[in-house]
Amino acid sequence: MPNNAFRCVVVKPTREIFTGDVYYAEVPSTEGLYGVLPGHESLVASVPKGGVMTVWLDPDGKEKRQFLLHTGASQVLHDHLTVCTRFGAAIDEIDYDEVQKKADALRAEIEKHKSAGDDAANDSWLETNTAHLEWYESELALRK
Repeated sequence: MPNNAFRCVVVKPTREIFTGDVYYAEVPSTEGLYGVLPGHESLVASVPKGGVMTVWLDPDGKEKRQFLLHTGASQVLHDHLTVCTRFGAAIDEIDYDEVQKKADALRAEIEKHKSAGDDAANDSWLETNTAHLEWYESELALRK
């Protein structure tokens, strides 16, 4: 493992999920996982639904953090890794009981809207909230 670190930022539209110096990162992409070390070639990649990103916070790789990501993009440029995701969370901060409650309530609301008729506003609501439900289900799939 190298002794020098690089900058890593993980964000979603509503807030920053992580910012810090890391020694290695394993990033999910639609083409599979890719590893990032200092000096990595410039790269832009798509982030898939439900991908897990792991960062090494120390040179020996003993201290790690993991993040669940749900669609977006990642970029490596000049020893800086940036990940922009639609939904994301640090895995160790997920409250599975709370996510389950949100998912159950949203499923019920989606069913109501499915039978509400076909108009642009309803279709938009369904699309947005179906994406939210997919995110909740990705979180719940990690439950141990």
